[in-house]
Amino acid sequence: MAAATLPLDTIADPAPRQPRRWLRGLGWALAVIVALIVALWFLFTSAAPAVPPMPAPTAEQAGAGRDAVMQLRGEGKTPRAHGIRLGADELQGMAALASHGFRPARFAVTLRDQAVAVTVSRALPLGRWFNADLVTGGRQTGFPHARLRIGSVTFSPFWTRKLIETTRRFALWRGIEVGPLDTLVRGIAVGGGEVAAVVDLPRPPGPIDGAVATRLYCALAAAQRRTPSDDFATHVRRVFSAPKGAETDVVRNRAAFVALAIFLVDDRVAELADAATAGIAACHIAPPTVTIHGRADLPKHWSLSAAIAAASGTQFAQAIGEWKELADSLSPQSSFAIGDPSGFSFVDVSADRAGFRAAGRANEPGEAARLAAATPDQLLPPVLLKQPEGMKKAAFIRDYGSITDPRYTAMVAKIDAILNTDTID
Repeated sequence: MAAATLPLDTIADPAPRQPRRWLRGLGWALAVIVALIVALWFLFTSAAPAVPPMPAPTAEQAGAGRDAVMQLRGEGKTPRAHGIRLGADELQGMAALASHGFRPARFAVTLRDQAVAVTVSRALPLGRWFNADLVTGGRQTGFPHARLRIGSVTFSPFWTRKLIETTRRFALWRGIEVGPLDTLVRGIAVGGGEVAAVVDLPRPPGPIDGAVATRLYCALAAAQRRTPSDDFATHVRRVFSAPKGAETDVVRNRAAFVALAIFLVDDRVAELADAATAGIAACHIAPPTVTIHGRADLPKHWSLSAAIAAASGTQFAQAIGEWKELADSLSPQSSFAIGDPSGFSFVDVSADRAGFRAAGRANEPGEAARLAAATPDQLLPPVLLKQPEGMKKAAFIRDYGSITDPRYTAMVAKIDAILNTDTID
């Protein structure tokens, strides 16, 4: 008997599947999160920078900014509370140096009647800008009440302090010793065209291994006591041929540049190396006068720039060297004195660039071996001593404009071309 069949048109379609409720909820949640992120992005960022493009610092700004930094640091090796007085020139100079040293970020510090404002701008993706503005003023005891504005959002003094305190606690978590806010700034007075304050700012630890830097410094000191030398290349060879410990080559090389600068320039360079300041006291020796190509100033330029680059990067080391030369174009006495003509010097710039370029190769295999056999001509090609130097401000502006002028950058490119072919790169 044939099986019974049903007409096709009598078979009902299965009920359409309804999307699961949790999937719908997830979609809505994701949409809300995306909308919130977009809203916050536009709320905390801006369409234009609050700080306009900053030109390279002038000689006056370099000198004033350096004075401001020296005030903030205070005297001596141990931080302690001390008073500072910064006028409009020092504040603007400090902002110009910060904008140049930490570019592409831009900084501005301005006095507004009885208030002072610190503003920072930095480009973000998608054509947006991060703008932050911190304003305080009047006469206050302890860490000052301030208002922070980020993008379109202004925080009250209460929340501004909470945010700053959170930043301080994050620094402590990262191992950076930062005292309580009311210890960092013990009082402030804004008025009469200046900012006066009592500050006790920390000296943050550097990225250089202090124990390694101390060991290498002591090796240099011991070698100098045994066999005194006034030849810069000899000391470079000594520090890079000293016995190696358990540290990596990169750690050792960076510490060696700092140890060399402590030995040749000043004990304060030890601040670049965590815990090295106390360690070098046990084997301390007065910085010897050493020369390269008959110049006693150039080893200081070379070694200090190398140390700063090892600790902070080549951009910052280059900026500091340029600031020093700009400030010297106003000064009757150069920062490094012995054998160093006052005024802007492309010979000094050459030594600076040779030093920070050497430090920039600290992570390359064989760098220590190359420097352990370096000759004076490899460390600084003698042809570079023919570059212009001793230029006062007017002469520098006439011939080279500023440190962003094409004429200046062409001179730097010429120096780099010589360093590329005649050194131990």
